Amino acid sequence: MKLFSTEAHSALLKEDRVHRDVYISPAIFDLEMERIFGRAWLFVGHDSQVPHSGDFITTQLANQAVIMVRHGDTVHVLFNRCPHRGAKVCEIQSGNAHPFRCPYHGWVFDTDGRFINSSLHDDYAKSPYTNTELSMKSVPRVKNYRGFVFACLSKEAPDFEATLGSILPAIDNLVDRSPEGAVELLPGIHRHMFEGNWKLQLENIQDAAHPPFIHASSNEAGTKGRIDKFSMRAEDVMYGNNNAGETLRESDLGTFPHGHSYLASIPIKMKVSEKAALEYKTALEKNYGVDKAAAICDEPRHFNIIYPQIMLQSAFRTMKVLRPVAVDRTEICVYVFRLKGAPEEYDNVAIQFANATNSAASIILQDDLVTFANIQQALMTSADDWVLFANGLAHDKSDNLGAQTGKGFTELPMRNQFSAWREYMSAVDTEE
Repeated sequence: MKLFSTEAHSALLKEDRVHRDVYISPAIFDLEMERIFGRAWLFVGHDSQVPHSGDFITTQLANQAVIMVRHGDTVHVLFNRCPHRGAKVCEIQSGNAHPFRCPYHGWVFDTDGRFINSSLHDDYAKSPYTNTELSMKSVPRVKNYRGFVFACLSKEAPDFEATLGSILPAIDNLVDRSPEGAVELLPGIHRHMFEGNWKLQLENIQDAAHPPFIHASSNEAGTKGRIDKFSMRAEDVMYGNNNAGETLRESDLGTFPHGHSYLASIPIKMKVSEKAALEYKTALEKNYGVDKAAAICDEPRHFNIIYPQIMLQSAFRTMKVLRPVAVDRTEICVYVFRLKGAPEEYDNVAIQFANATNSAASIILQDDLVTFANIQQALMTSADDWVLFANGLAHDKSDNLGAQTGKGFTELPMRNQFSAWREYMSAVDTEE
C-alpha cells in the first residue's frame, strides 16, 4: 500500500496554491517527519560548542534524541539511546563525558559510542553479542562543513553537496566575514515556541509584503530610530523595517532546487564605531586582499533559507533553526556567531540585533508569533480549502539549472518550498 502517492500530493498542491490539510493534518505531519526531516540534512550544532575531547551537547533530529560529541579530533553524532534497555544515556543539555554512563544500569560507553563495559551485567560481555551490537549507534551520515555540523537520518537520501550545494555560499559568506576565516557560537541560545505549523515560519521569513501590516505598531516606534549614531537598539531595527517598503519592492529573491532560497538586503545596518570598523576592515583586507574583502562585505543577501530548517542572516551573524514538535507547535532556536579576529564591538551589535528581532521578548517577533497562531486557528475553519501563493507567478524567471529569480513581493520562495515538499514527500513511496 502506498503511504503517500503522487496522486495524493497532486491533490494537495497546485502551482499557485496549497491545501489547508498540509498545515493542519496530524497524519500529514507524521509523514513530514518521516519523509522530510527524516531524509533532509539537518543542523545538529556548531563544532565550537564541543571544543575539547569529551565535550557534548544533546538535541533532537526529527524528534529523535541525539548527542553531538567530540572524540579526539572528530565530532560524532550518536543516537542518545542505550543499546541495552533503551534509556537516554545523556540527560543534560551539555557537558563533558569521561566516558558516557547510562543512568539506568550503569553501562559505559566511550565518547565515540563504543561499548566499554556492562557494569553488573557480566553475561553480556561474555555473550555472543559483538562489541558493535553493544555499542551506541551513530547517526548514518554526518558532515562538518566549515564548523557547521549536519546529519542525515537516511542512508539512501541524496548526499550533502547534492542537496545543499546551491545554498552553501550563505554559510561561506558568514564564515568568510571573519578575518581568521572561522566563527564560533557566542554563549547562550534563544529558544521559543509558537503555536503553529513549522512551514509558517519559513514562509514568513521571505515574505517581503507583510512588514507594513503585521509590524505596524513596532514600525511606528521605529520612526525615532537613530540611524546615524553609533550603537544599535531595537528602534533602529524597527526604523529599517518601517522604511523597507520600496527597497523590498525592488529586492531580488532567488530560489534553488531542494527548497533553498534567499532574500536580498533591507535597510538595516550593523552599527559600530569608526575605530572598530577601521580595525575590522584592515584585518579583513590583510587576510583576503582589498577586492575580496569588499566582495564579502557587499554580499546583499539578507535572509537565506536552508530548507527545511535553517534561516541564516550572514551579515548579522544570526541563525534561526526550527524543530517541528507537533502539527501546530514549533520550536525555534536562535544562534549568534562571533567572527574570530573581529573587534568585540561586532559581537555586541550581533547580540543586540538578535535580542531586538529574534528573542522571545522582541516586540517585532511577537507580531509574527501571534500571527502564526492566528493562521493555525483560522485554517481549522472550512471557509475555503486553499491557501494562495500566486503573486509573481507570471513574472519570475528560471534558468536551466533549476534556479529561479523574482522581485520584491513575489511569493516565489513559498512556491519553491512546496516544490521541495512535494519531492521529499513523494520520493520514498513504499509498498507494504
